[in-house]
Amino acid sequence: MSSTINPFLSISEVSLAMNSTLDPEELLELILDNCIKICKVESGSLMLLNNKENVLDIVSYRGHKPEIKKEVRLKIGEGITGRVASTGIGKLVNDVSKDPDYVSIRNDLRSELAVPMIVEDVVIGVISLDSNRNDAFTNEHLSTVGILANQAGQIFKNLQNFRKLEQKNKIQQVLIDISRVVTSSLDLDEVFQNIMTIMEKTLKLEKGSLVLYEPQTGSLRLVAAIGLSTEEIERGTYQPGEGITGKVYENGQPVFIPSVQNDPVFLNRVGYLNYFSTNTGDVSLLSAPVKSEHSIIGVLSVFILNQKNIDSQTYLDFLQVVASMISQAIKIHNLVEDAKKEISRENILLKRELREKYKFGALIGRSKVMEKLFEKVRLVSDSRASVLITGESGTGKEMIASAIHYNSNRSDKPFIKINCAAIPEHLLESELFGHTKGSFTGAYSDKKGKFEIADGGTIFLDEIGEMDLNLQSKLLRVLQEKEIEAVGSLKVKKVDVRILAATNANLESLISEKKFRSDLYYRLNVVNLIMPPLRDRPEDIPLLIFHFLERYTKENNKEVKGITRDAHKILTSYNWPGNVRELENIIERSVVLTQNTSLDVDDFSDIKSKNSAGEFHKEDVHSDETGMTIEGSNFYSNTYLDSLDGKALEVIIGEVESRLIQYSLKKYRYTKTRVAKYLGINRNTLDKRIKELNIEY
Repeated sequence: MSSTINPFLSISEVSLAMNSTLDPEELLELILDNCIKICKVESGSLMLLNNKENVLDIVSYRGHKPEIKKEVRLKIGEGITGRVASTGIGKLVNDVSKDPDYVSIRNDLRSELAVPMIVEDVVIGVISLDSNRNDAFTNEHLSTVGILANQAGQIFKNLQNFRKLEQKNKIQQVLIDISRVVTSSLDLDEVFQNIMTIMEKTLKLEKGSLVLYEPQTGSLRLVAAIGLSTEEIERGTYQPGEGITGKVYENGQPVFIPSVQNDPVFLNRVGYLNYFSTNTGDVSLLSAPVKSEHSIIGVLSVFILNQKNIDSQTYLDFLQVVASMISQAIKIHNLVEDAKKEISRENILLKRELREKYKFGALIGRSKVMEKLFEKVRLVSDSRASVLITGESGTGKEMIASAIHYNSNRSDKPFIKINCAAIPEHLLESELFGHTKGSFTGAYSDKKGKFEIADGGTIFLDEIGEMDLNLQSKLLRVLQEKEIEAVGSLKVKKVDVRILAATNANLESLISEKKFRSDLYYRLNVVNLIMPPLRDRPEDIPLLIFHFLERYTKENNKEVKGITRDAHKILTSYNWPGNVRELENIIERSVVLTQNTSLDVDDFSDIKSKNSAGEFHKEDVHSDETGMTIEGSNFYSNTYLDSLDGKALEVIIGEVESRLIQYSLKKYRYTKTRVAKYLGINRNTLDKRIKELNIEY
């Protein structure tokens, strides 16, 4: 058959057409169509080498039935096409009946032309053209199609490389996105769902699932999946070695299954294939083990639909990286869960310790006055009543408040303490009730107050007598209406808070001076617990001595085993104006400074000096209207005065100064600025004298 084609023009036209596409599959379709057009024949096919199976796979065809792709798989060297693939030399047969190599694929075919697609001296495929006419091809056809085939092969290879590079770039971006997801949440299910959403949108990986090994059952259980019902997820249980999932877990190697429908190991236990409405034979599966440091803990799987010519190894490498990220997420999740359990356990132990610490048996005291106090605490603990705890500074008012809370039905709720005298008046309202952003200078954001934080629990207001009158009215509202209003807000919030208050001031005197609201006083003073001073319960002093001695010996890693009889006598005969706090301070200081195994008289020289100075005749003592003790002419005994030879003035003036400062501190409720003003000295001088005279407050 003669031909009138211009081979150079045909090659130029086809080259331009081939360079117009970036799709390898579209390129193969294009080259086959143009070769059929150039040779003016009826049918043809384009095959690529399958090196794994040593066969030619038909990837594109014209003029044949669709079954040809499955029915015709020529081995390398088999038939005219197979021979061309093995030799790399094109072949023209114008009468197939005379060629011994010919393998018939259709009865009406009479001529065949086959040319190899060669890239870098390697055959990657074959173009086969068929005709139902004898002598359908010429050597010019063979030459032209051969040139086009090699050109198409090179372009096809370049496109494949481009696609691989594009795929790897896309995978890198996906890995970056997944790494952000892994670090954005501690919720394992949320992390997995987000990872699968990213892979579905960018890489077309579908129906992802994660199974984890359960040591307690010895099985693999589906813990997270995309697009499955709860019932289907519950069916996702496998034994090690069972199905593709079990085998990946058992051998620790990733797998690519080109067609799960045709794989006998695939179980489809949860019904994945039901979700693919197209040809399920085109559904592929990727599975990778999820490994921890020393073992395999699970399997990550994804499906791919209609992904022809994919680089399965690149996808498997990608999936293994994702599996390692999920492994890290699981590790972090488990660490957080373990930490939560540990924190919960520590909280339980801490609360148990707090209950032990503040239960009544742990409060030191066996005197009758303390036993009566403990009985009152038992009675009021589980009530909702407000309690006012009064008494001198250092008697343990805060400890009693703690005992009330930790023995009440609110013990597992917050216990908030706040000292009303320690916070400036203009800040105390914000501290108690909170504030809104911009309500005053420095309010850069909303802040919850102590009452809102203590909701459901207890709040302890120490030094309640120092509270401003305006603030007292807001506190009264909490007691009456059970609601608070933040500074700068018009909204009220309901709170359920039990209020315990304490003071060393005489609130009734403050009421008469119009410095404390009477209605608030009666609301707070539903139950009044009076803390006795230490001098009124001397039988408790030995217990307290040995309690503090044991505590501070252990805390300071000292080997102080006891206290001498003379030292004990000094401590029990002292008046303890600073109460239990002063006693604790004295014992701690003595334990820290002593170089002996027992505390002796020399360790309490300050107390010994104060005891000596206190030797006066009781009948000469009276009180003025302020309550300060004034002694008569025989304020000190002659014996004591005689012992002060050479330092009498210094000692006596120091003692008077010390008592005057202590009196002033109590009178002005330990507000040093007011005390300094009363004494006519500045604040720094007051601090210095308190330190030099070793005054407890």
